[in-house]
Amino acid sequence: MTKGPAPSASYEHRSFGAPGAQRTVFLLRAGISTLSDPRPDVTARRDARIVAVGLTIDDIDDPAAYRGATAAEMTAATIARFVAEERHDRPVGVVGVGDAGEVAILVAAHLGAGVDRLALVAVPRPDTELGGAEVAEVLAGVTAATLILNGRDDPDAAAPAARWFGDRLASARVEMIPETSDPQSRLILADVWERVLSHVAPGTVR
Repeated sequence: MTKGPAPSASYEHRSFGAPGAQRTVFLLRAGISTLSDPRPDVTARRDARIVAVGLTIDDIDDPAAYRGATAAEMTAATIARFVAEERHDRPVGVVGVGDAGEVAILVAAHLGAGVDRLALVAVPRPDTELGGAEVAEVLAGVTAATLILNGRDDPDAAAPAARWFGDRLASARVEMIPETSDPQSRLILADVWERVLSHVAPGTVR
């Protein structure tokens, strides 16, 4: 396991899983557990290196911050450079969870074929028409095969949000999760980590 600042960035990151694996997956989420392994037992069964990048709410905020760019756009550009350095000319997987989903989408758009698998977990749809138009434009340029996982009764990211993203991606599969471990019906990454890894790190079961 490694931990430290990402090159050319102030974002802390941590690697877990198989250090020398051919397959690398970048995990983007915000909150207190951003650098933790969602399910160590599940991760251990994969021959994949997982790089969790710690984000804050400020990193993924929408208001314009510098020369017209939003915080999310600046964060995505920086992380895309980090991913490009770390992927060693091999395609990688990217996972975006909750409000960090927009950053994951932007990273995938920045890197094009460098990201061949994308997973969006409990990502809410944009809450304004303008925001929706901007995200839709980015989604149109994402070529990665995308898995969208939402909780059936998730208060922020249920079926309508899943359909919104699925309809705007070139290659997308939507899966709704009927039950979650959260009492508020929110979909938690640990609940679907095995399914996420089967998509973003296919063929890596030990």
